[in-house]
Amino acid sequence: MTGHCYVAAESLFHLLGGKAAGLKPTTIRHEGSVHWWLVDSEGEVLDLTADQFRTPVPYSEGRPRGFLTRDPSARALKVIRAVQAADDLA
Repeated sequence: MTGHCYVAAESLFHLLGGKAAGLKPTTIRHEGSVHWWLVDSEGEVLDLTADQFRTPVPYSEGRPRGFLTRDPSARALKVIRAVQAADDLA
């Protein structure tokens, strides 16, 4: 999952309802790179790519940060469409 945390977090953010659903994109520098995840309105961490690290991510040290675009990016749209297509097959 290395290198995919931004698009994973962005895609999940839009799939789950974004800011209106109480989700906050959050980042930290960990093991030499910037890492992205979401925090929900109850403070729960939603991190689809945490397994890329050798050590636990110190989530409590993360800082809320907005994504680069308001609407889903082209990469996030690909992931969102793939998830929706897979869901349609289920």
